[in-house]
Amino acid sequence: MAGCSRKALFALILGISFSAAISVAAQEDTLSGIKNEFYVAFDGWGMAEQLVVSGKYSVNGKMGWIHKNSFAVTVDGGHLNFSRQVSDSIKSFDYRSSGYYVRGGFERNINRRNRRGERNFIFLGMHIGYSLTQHRAQDIVIPDRFWGTRYYSFGTTDHQYVWIDFSVGLRTQLSRHFALGWEVKINRKIYNTGDKSIMPYYMAGFGKTTDPFALEVSYYLFYTLGK
Repeated sequence: MAGCSRKALFALILGISFSAAISVAAQEDTLSGIKNEFYVAFDGWGMAEQLVVSGKYSVNGKMGWIHKNSFAVTVDGGHLNFSRQVSDSIKSFDYRSSGYYVRGGFERNINRRNRRGERNFIFLGMHIGYSLTQHRAQDIVIPDRFWGTRYYSFGTTDHQYVWIDFSVGLRTQLSRHFALGWEVKINRKIYNTGDKSIMPYYMAGFGKTTDPFALEVSYYLFYTLGK
C-alpha cells in the first residue's frame, strides 16, 4: 500500500512538473522577443480628409525603430495644403495656406498577448512636434452700409508651432511585412511665433489653431522591413 502511495505521489509530482514546464514554455513563446526592426508607414487619412473638410489636403508618413516588439522610437512628418474661398452678402475672401511638420517621440507597447512571431501593438506614446506654416489672404471684401465697402488683403506670413502630444494607438499585423493601424493624438501647444491676431486655420501636424489643444487622428498602412 505504501509503495502504491509513493508511486501515486511520484506520478503527481511528475505530472505537475510536466504541466509547469509546458506552462513556462507557453509563456516564453508568448513573450518571446522579436529582433529589432524598422518600419515605414503611410497615413491614408491625410488624403481622405478632404472628403470631410473641403479644401484640406495633406500627405503624411511615419517611420520607426522597434526594439523587440516592446517599444518604438518614431519620427513622422508631412505637408499640408488648405484653401477656402468665401463669397456672400457679409464678406468675401480667398484664403490659402501650406506648411510642413516633423514629429518625434517614443511609443510603448502594452500588448502582452502576442504569440511567437506576432507584431501587434497597442501603444501609448509621447512626442514633440514642430510645424512651419505659411498663409495669405487676398480679395477680402467687407460690405458696410455706413462706412462703405472695405477692401483688405495680407501677404504671406510665417507661423511656427512647437507642441507636445500624448497618443494611443493600435497596429494589427496582416502578414509578415504589412499591418494596419490607427493613432489618436492629443496635442498641446507650448510655443508659437507669428502674428497671433491672424493665425492660420490649421497648423500642419497640429490641427486647428483656435485652442491650445487639438485632437488629431491618423490611419496607417505599415510596412516592416527585413526578411
